[in-house]
Amino acid sequence: MPPNTELDYTGKRWQCIRGYVQAGNECRRVEIPENAELDYTGHRWQCQRGFVQSGSACKPVLVPENAELDYTGHRWQCRRGFSQDGNRCEVVRLPENAELDYTGHRWQCKRGYQLAGGSCQLVQLPDNAELDYTGQSWKCSRGFERRGSECQRFVLPEHASIDIAGNAWVCNLNYKRSGNGCVTMTQQEIAYQNMLIAQARACGRSYNYDVSGYCGGESVTGSVDACSNSKQVEGTVTFDNGAEMDFSGEWISKGEIEGKRLVNRI
Repeated sequence: MPPNTELDYTGKRWQCIRGYVQAGNECRRVEIPENAELDYTGHRWQCQRGFVQSGSACKPVLVPENAELDYTGHRWQCRRGFSQDGNRCEVVRLPENAELDYTGHRWQCKRGYQLAGGSCQLVQLPDNAELDYTGQSWKCSRGFERRGSECQRFVLPEHASIDIAGNAWVCNLNYKRSGNGCVTMTQQEIAYQNMLIAQARACGRSYNYDVSGYCGGESVTGSVDACSNSKQVEGTVTFDNGAEMDFSGEWISKGEIEGKRLVNRI
């Protein structure tokens, strides 16, 4: 074993001790520049919080007014209520009936109001309607369907039920749609339907999640579907800059999803 080494976890090889890096068959001291420190490996250096690497040196991060260091400690971001404009942070101007969104750097209309140009206008609800999940538009109440700008009650035929959304009807099990009614399926159709149900149950149960977090240092939001048994997930996420991508992967741990981009959509 050369100087400044120790046995690794296998006990059959050597590795450089903390503060040294391997160069051929020896271990050389890691040369740490000013305002830097050893990273988590102990064999490389990284700039301290508030500094950013420039070549082989660490220069201070120049934080403009109304900004702060981001979670990495090596870049800056505008504080909540401010948005980036070049190298400055400008205050977010909130129109009437608006509020800051989840990022804190843009605005959105409050619940019950919808975007119209650069302002927020009250959502006009027709009879038998209610605000949808976004709070910025409306949907018909359960048992009513949308026809133009109105909500009208629909007729529920025999052997049918109101669907999960509440604004249309579907035929009951072992029945199929025919015109404006439901008729009995053939035995072959029933067998095929049962096979599809069995395949769906093999997953266990599917869940839909709204997600938000960071991907490659960028903040993202989106919606993914997860299979409770296989831990597979898929969906669409949106980056802070507005770029969208289809996503497929799996749950790694609580609060962590790992996968790959399938299609990038601008």
